[in-house]
Amino acid sequence: MDTVAEYAGATGAVLLQIRGRGPGTPHSASLQEGLDVYFRDEWHLRDERERGVPHLRSKGIFVDQDFVTPHELDSLDYYNGFLRKFDMRWSAGIGFANDDDEWCLVVQRGERKGFFDTTAQADLVRFGPYLNRAAQLARHLSYANATGMLDAFEALGCASFLLDHAGRVIRHNAPAERLLGDGLVLSGGRLRCTRAGDSLALGQLTAALNHSARATAVDMPVVVVERLAKRPLVIQGIALAGLASAVFSPATSILLVSDTDLRPAPTPIQVTQKIFGLTAMEATLLSRLEQEIPLPAAAEAIGISFETARSHLKRIFSKTGTSRQADLLMLLRRVHRTSL
Repeated sequence: MDTVAEYAGATGAVLLQIRGRGPGTPHSASLQEGLDVYFRDEWHLRDERERGVPHLRSKGIFVDQDFVTPHELDSLDYYNGFLRKFDMRWSAGIGFANDDDEWCLVVQRGERKGFFDTTAQADLVRFGPYLNRAAQLARHLSYANATGMLDAFEALGCASFLLDHAGRVIRHNAPAERLLGDGLVLSGGRLRCTRAGDSLALGQLTAALNHSARATAVDMPVVVVERLAKRPLVIQGIALAGLASAVFSPATSILLVSDTDLRPAPTPIQVTQKIFGLTAMEATLLSRLEQEIPLPAAAEAIGISFETARSHLKRIFSKTGTSRQADLLMLLRRVHRTSL
């Protein structure tokens, strides 16, 4: 944007979204103060340049002379009370689009350089096709990055839904697919719960994600989805950051769904053997306990007596530095996360 602004002899440039809804308004640093006032004083709700959109769509560019009379330029507060104050009185908007979204790169000039004449307009409109190709490339790269995150969560066994700016599901992974019809419903791109109260909470979560830049799961409310004759699902949300949330990306956030009815996969036996120096039998017994199998049933499953299992468990406590089964299982959860 700075390059385009410098080329046009402008104060700066800002990227505004005409259709769709994206994160923020990328802009030249030189326009920061003016844009702060633009949103703070709600000039964005009464932006006279909206009248230029039809011209933008018909010829690829708009300038103030297309829709504002000389009298309006001198009398409207937007031009004299706002734009002139920040040396941004004259505008040229270059239009481009990427699938569902429509954008306008607005180049702002001050009084010294004056309005954009027909020669300058013909020069600037040439940028449109290049901006469009750049937007398409950025969209594909950022979408690939976001979907790669879904694949990573799938490898961890975590159900995940990728959401766009409007809170619609644009992709989900295989574990998420298995939950559809089991507490969750996906219809028309909208994810909802089988219980109305849970759906309301889920809607509040997705709304919070759309209004929170780079929010982590810790920052967001947790949604508990009740199910008939089953333990609940737990839904957390993460606002995407970095390439995955790039300005042209269709994806803005991910919903992570935990099924509390599922037992987690145990830590691999070879891992616990190596870390704690366990024998093969001790590691096998520990694997059964990690799957929430009671000690008597675990002993029977691996073909040893209950007393022998108790002796193995005591040695496991000694080798792991724990004294209770609850502490042992908490330790294993930490080990399991780092070994994935």
